[in-house]
Amino acid sequence: MLQVLRYTAFYIALFLLLSSCTTINGIKKVSCHLTDTISQRDLHLTAAYNVAVGNRDTICCSDRSFEEMMQFEDGMGVKYLRTVTDKEHHIKSVYAYDDDRNLLYCNFEFMSDSDYNSVPIGREYKFNSQGNITEIINHEEGYSICCEQAMYIGDRYSKRKASKEYSKRILDRGKWQGKKVWEYHYTDKKKQDKMLVIDGNSGKILKKKDVFVTY
Repeated sequence: MLQVLRYTAFYIALFLLLSSCTTINGIKKVSCHLTDTISQRDLHLTAAYNVAVGNRDTICCSDRSFEEMMQFEDGMGVKYLRTVTDKEHHIKSVYAYDDDRNLLYCNFEFMSDSDYNSVPIGREYKFNSQGNITEIINHEEGYSICCEQAMYIGDRYSKRKASKEYSKRILDRGKWQGKKVWEYHYTDKKKQDKMLVIDGNSGKILKKKDVFVTY
């Protein structure tokens, strides 16, 4: 009996090791499409971009991307908001401008499940009225696993467990026991919300938790 238990424990350990190796090899094949640079044309909003106050208009749309703009009431600080969405890689670039159409701040977001959820990626920039950068926040600091790789890990684990009826997924950044982690949320077949805590450097699933998500 003891010998059987030893063999069982050995094969379980071997299975977990092989599964881990397969996941790691799979991660290496997932490309990270990190876009966090600002072009010269992004620094100032030209007069060609013009919409009515309170409206959100589509400026440009194609199979791969679309661009939108919104104008706010006076006195809001941010006068114009321009977004450019890369539909192929699920990345949204957000640009906020002042009354003089000068760039105030810019950040980039990964849309993990269409427009339902987004997580900041790359560098976030803040500017003063003279157009000088006053602050840069690097959201990738402390991470070697990118958002797309984290989604791959979560999708691979939840593939046979997730509900087809409630298929929304949420990806977020977090900390766990001093480590920077990815938090992957999904709903299982019993309609129970689950969260995977994924190490931001190794890609290892550190913890599986029952959670409650308000949609």
